Amino acid sequence: MNTYKFKIYGHEFETRVIRRDEDEVVVSVNGQEYKAYLEPTKRSMRAKPTPKMARPAAVPSEGLKKTAPPTEAKGAGAVKAPLPGLILKVLVKEGDTVKSGDPLCIMEAMKMENTVAAPMGGTIAKVSTAEGQSVLEGAELVLINPA
Repeated sequence: MNTYKFKIYGHEFETRVIRRDEDEVVVSVNGQEYKAYLEPTKRSMRAKPTPKMARPAAVPSEGLKKTAPPTEAKGAGAVKAPLPGLILKVLVKEGDTVKSGDPLCIMEAMKMENTVAAPMGGTIAKVSTAEGQSVLEGAELVLINPA
């Protein structure tokens, strides 16, 4: 393989590389074999730069119809469970009149008590849940007939 001559403190050394693996080198120095282990250098440890992504610029679409503005609720409005949980207390009964924001029931979800409020004013047409009942997200709790 490769042969090198070194002069250290006035002494000459003839060195020959016998074998080199990833982190190990076997060298012969003046006829005596030695194993040497390579340590990574700062240059080899330097992180490679992250490649930059090139994305095309976002262009707004033309010709798409915009949605119509929301209208007043028509007919009965179902109040649904915002999260899966347990109904702790039902605060209304059929026939009660409620205003927007009035509490309808209290449910425990994610170890917290949550008050489910009326999204609109009206009369309670149906109570679909009971205290102690487990409900899934989106389950109907109360049906309100708008005022």
